[in-house]
Amino acid sequence: MSVNRLAYKLPKELQAAVEASLDDWKKNNKVARLWQKDASLWSNTDEGNWLGWLTVVEEQLANLPAFKQFAAEVKKSKFKHLVLLGMGGSSLCPEVLRMTFGKVGGFPELHVLDSTDPVQIKALEKKLDLKRTLCIVSSKSGSTLEPNIFKQYFFERIKKAVGEKLVSSRFIAVTDPGSRMQQVAEADKFWRIFAGIPSIGGRYSALSNFGMVPAAAMGLDLGKFLKSTLEMTKACGASSAADKNPGVLLGTILGVAANHGRDKITIITSPGIFDLGA
Repeated sequence: MSVNRLAYKLPKELQAAVEASLDDWKKNNKVARLWQKDASLWSNTDEGNWLGWLTVVEEQLANLPAFKQFAAEVKKSKFKHLVLLGMGGSSLCPEVLRMTFGKVGGFPELHVLDSTDPVQIKALEKKLDLKRTLCIVSSKSGSTLEPNIFKQYFFERIKKAVGEKLVSSRFIAVTDPGSRMQQVAEADKFWRIFAGIPSIGGRYSALSNFGMVPAAAMGLDLGKFLKSTLEMTKACGASSAADKNPGVLLGTILGVAANHGRDKITIITSPGIFDLGA
């Protein structure tokens, strides 16, 4: 991939600025420095602490056996519905997966709740068989108000449906280690607790457990999913020249355009992946 293929419709002044920026990336070895988590590429403060997404694909591939075992347990439990309780970054990837892949045979249907509107909550609840519903409470910090409210509401509703002894087996938490949500999940004896990665911000968390745990529970083939993702990870790797690196190319075009006052982007997708824009 070349910059001309990706940016051939840019105005001349933007084209020149993009190429100048890419030259700077090459001369100053910025691709390798990015993979070395060099904070001087930004403000030289704490940016190096937030780049866990660079290596998350390889880490999740190593976790594949655990994901497969978890998926098998979900399937065996014959849940009818799977509800992701989250807000913002923790709910975006599951929503895209739900809209893109739909229901997988033999696995529960995924629903995503990321609104505190009582009408939406009630509308979702009416779709559910609470006796056969598994809830994933997804909160990176564990202190976000909305997921905590969702958890309290559905914990009580499902407890009424299945009884106090079984309600804990209907809940899973995905949260960063040591968070308030981990404490709540442990106190309420949730079925499973999956750890987030502190060095990955919520909006970058799709390939961490915030995206992959719901994906496994809804029955997606994570081996195929992650191996496909690895192809792009390698294409964007430390040894990929800036002007042939898809991630650097796209980021450069977006950054240069924004610096020239063109700060809006329209994503046009094929129907099958229309929700990718989220």
